[in-house]
Amino acid sequence: MRDFDEPSRTSGPGVVADGPAGAPTVLVIDPAGEAPHNEIPATWRDLTGELRVVWLRVPAAPTWKSTVDTVLSRHRDSRTVLDVVSSGPLAADVVDLVSQHEDLVRSVLLVDPEVDPTEPFVRVIARTSDDDHTRAPLPLGHPDVVAGVLKALDDLR
Repeated sequence: MRDFDEPSRTSGPGVVADGPAGAPTVLVIDPAGEAPHNEIPATWRDLTGELRVVWLRVPAAPTWKSTVDTVLSRHRDSRTVLDVVSSGPLAADVVDLVSQHEDLVRSVLLVDPEVDPTEPFVRVIARTSDDDHTRAPLPLGHPDVVAGVLKALDDLR
């Protein structure tokens, strides 16, 4: 597993967002803390014409579970479609947290989960392979992850 405790990952905003308010929303819970410059990763920016992407940088948000709970609770009164993406060491915690808001979340899309999920609303969308030249979990800004998210969202329509 990659080390996510580098000091540079803890600086910057805890949450960044882009895309139209009220649009279907993808909440990305990122254990690696990408998006340190107040922008979502470049690989995700093309999606923001039709989707709202909310990127939670866990290393910069030490109370990330309460932040996720707050974000999910804010959607309680909206009809916005909400999907959650996460990876690796956080996968089980994210699934547990989302299961408390299952009525608000359409799906949880995971990358390289440490434990294979059994919940019906959970899908594994990408796994690191020997060809990736990176250790698991695959970064959530990786083009294969974005492609997996797009495919899963299309399948869910």
